[in-house]
Amino acid sequence: MTPARGPLRPLYAQASGSPIRAMLALAGREGMVSLAGGHPDPALLPAEWLRESLLEVAGQLQGRSLQYGATEGLPALREASAALLHQRGLAAQAEDVLITTGSQQAIDLLARVLVEPGEGVAVESFNYPAALQAFRFAGARLVEVPTEAQGMDVEKLEPILQAEGPRVLYVVPNFANPTGAVMPLARRLRLLELAAHYGVTLIEDDPYGELWFGEAPPPPLAQLNQQAGSPAQVAYMISYSKVVAPALRLGVLLAPAGIARGVVLAKQAADVHSGSLEQLTLAAMLTSGRLHSHLDSLRPAYAAKGAVLAEALRMHCGDLLEFDEPLGGMFIWAKLSNALPLLPTQAWVDFGLEHQVLVVPGAAFSISGAAQPWLRLSFANPAAEALRQGAERLGRGLRKLATTA
Repeated sequence: MTPARGPLRPLYAQASGSPIRAMLALAGREGMVSLAGGHPDPALLPAEWLRESLLEVAGQLQGRSLQYGATEGLPALREASAALLHQRGLAAQAEDVLITTGSQQAIDLLARVLVEPGEGVAVESFNYPAALQAFRFAGARLVEVPTEAQGMDVEKLEPILQAEGPRVLYVVPNFANPTGAVMPLARRLRLLELAAHYGVTLIEDDPYGELWFGEAPPPPLAQLNQQAGSPAQVAYMISYSKVVAPALRLGVLLAPAGIARGVVLAKQAADVHSGSLEQLTLAAMLTSGRLHSHLDSLRPAYAAKGAVLAEALRMHCGDLLEFDEPLGGMFIWAKLSNALPLLPTQAWVDFGLEHQVLVVPGAAFSISGAAQPWLRLSFANPAAEALRQGAERLGRGLRKLATTA
């Protein structure tokens, strides 16, 4: 007799949830300082600008604007997004641009379109957990590429491509989550050469590229690829969550025509189209011309917060953590001293509850999920005093760990 089968596919039934999302449930506890979630600072979200745009849209609503829309996105937002990509050096027309429900949906749809079950997807040693989950749910075989201070170690990539034959490579070249690394120009060019030679499609995720502090990062892989006339296939995406507001849940995908068509078909099956009211509101915001001044205020604000956390960590955790000053983005990637034990993820949750400070361990970003000597610390959301308090609590907790190791 055939045993009864559960209602879920094994990929979903056996999958673990995101430890970061689980920690967010603890972040709201009274007295808790969270250095865990990579969420924007509520004080820096453009509520007035958004409110004005909402009122503008509401005043123009008609029956037609409340109808279903094109899967590719509303024309006004596609046009505004294409103009934004053009300002960032990319050749893009409105018809080339797809609007997605956040860049997370773009990753999920690309995984469905590009990856057959069992095929390889190359990813860095430490990576955005929701992207890894999307590839796993598509049935991908994750292929690890070593990561260092300047991002993916491209010099070690070629033998991996030869041995493992991945079809897709996912990369965040600018202020990567979790490492904060910026891939140098020479590595970007070499990565494009390898992708073209081995027929690997690059998924370039760029949610933090505009949040630079001292100087802008090198051009996106997609832009370099266009300029070189390279045959490499690059699917490029940005998110409006980090530079406007997460509540709008909108992102942009620029991909080769064949890939874009597949994504449109997959999106039709997923949600038909992203929310029209959100798209209308964002289009009004972008056409107002205020994004550049908003970014000009965001960059120094986040740079100051990053400097506050770095200084506090040096003061309270200097002998127990090693890290680089953040150059942009939202994270400090800190290596634990050898004096500290390697702990699994749940132990760090318990640590957070005991010391009233939440951090995300490196295990949450690794393919294996095994304990790692790393912590991701986000300076984006807490206020400056909370950042100082969190660093002090973290240092106190780490010293206690060191004495009991």
